[in-house]
Amino acid sequence: MVGTATALIALVKDLGISQAIIQRDTISPGQVNSLFWISIAASVVFALLLGAGAPLIARFYAEPKVELLAVAFSALVLISGPQAVPAAILNRESHFDKLAIIDVASATIALVVGVVGALLWRSYWALYASAVSATIVTGVGMWLSTRYRPGVPHFDTNTAQMLSFGSHVSGFNIVNYLSRNCDNILIGRFQGGDQLGLYDRAYRLLLFPITQVHGPIGKVLVPLLSRIQAQQTSYRSTYMEAVSLIMIATQPGILFAIVCAAQLFELLFGTRWIPAAPIFQWLGVAALHQVMTSTAGWLFLSQGRGSDFFKLGAYSAVATVASFIIGLPWGAVGVAASYAVMNYVVLLPLVWVSVGRRGPITCRDLVKLAIPHAAAIVVAAAALKAAQYNWQGVDLARMAALVVLTYFVYLCVILLFRTKRELLARSVRLIKR
Repeated sequence: MVGTATALIALVKDLGISQAIIQRDTISPGQVNSLFWISIAASVVFALLLGAGAPLIARFYAEPKVELLAVAFSALVLISGPQAVPAAILNRESHFDKLAIIDVASATIALVVGVVGALLWRSYWALYASAVSATIVTGVGMWLSTRYRPGVPHFDTNTAQMLSFGSHVSGFNIVNYLSRNCDNILIGRFQGGDQLGLYDRAYRLLLFPITQVHGPIGKVLVPLLSRIQAQQTSYRSTYMEAVSLIMIATQPGILFAIVCAAQLFELLFGTRWIPAAPIFQWLGVAALHQVMTSTAGWLFLSQGRGSDFFKLGAYSAVATVASFIIGLPWGAVGVAASYAVMNYVVLLPLVWVSVGRRGPITCRDLVKLAIPHAAAIVVAAAALKAAQYNWQGVDLARMAALVVLTYFVYLCVILLFRTKRELLARSVRLIKR
């Protein structure tokens, strides 16, 4: 319940300054200092807002325990403020090895603290202790890894332009996050904790592997695409090949999880969680295209199209929230189903048209990119369904065999297309090096 508010603040508390620093071709020390102190001021404001809003959050959920926890999380917002600029500098300078070390250390220590806290306290405060440790480790790691030290700010027209770009990025993050979490709010408020628990487990199980692929690759590609945006041929091939490889790596796994959802939930969580399987299946159908469309943000950010990015987020948010409201009377499954339908009817064409209006990537490029993968999904789904029908049972060996089958059939179809064969051949040669 508190996480919905704190995660929103985490997205916008630096006012998009990190992306502005990464996207900019040239930036002076004085401009960086200006952005640093602005981000600090913004963190203070957002921390105060969260603390002051704690009683309202508790009243909304009719849960008194929420209030103190929200106040505690406001302190985390404050101490995480100084991390934004050092992290952006490390990304801008392509120090991905240092960022990876920090991420791994932070996640590992947070896991240990969270598990130990849960065993000792049997309380939700163990999750807060985990978040505190992650924030501290990340902050210390960022400052030790960068040579940047804040100094005297220098405000000029370029600083104002970067703030304008950052404000559009923050605006997108706000509307996107609200629309993405409105389902949790509505289900929790009108359907209760049980339905929210099933929905949240299905959503997290689906989202985790996708974010683990998109997150690191996006950190690398956005700075790279920003540097080569004037070289249209290189820009186009870099983006399309990266996205194609992401789809090859993730779509077969998502497809397997959709078709075998009931068996997968029984194997991973036990029979009590099988009711989450239909929710997962509908969300998975949407995720099959989101593996591709969610990378559109890389294009808007690298091209400096902050205004277009915000407009896309606003239009998408309206459609997304409408789909949640339409499906709400049918519970969590209805919300997931309505969301999946909206994705293909509204969101997919909206993203492609918005991306193709300007820049090196056209709508036609995106269609050409998607067709081979769509064909592979259809054929692999048919093969997986046939195998599942003739091979009943729930055990690890059967599940592993079905995963292998899905990837095998998917790749066989992909290899029928010349551009995909060439891409995979180049990738294999690079791996061998």
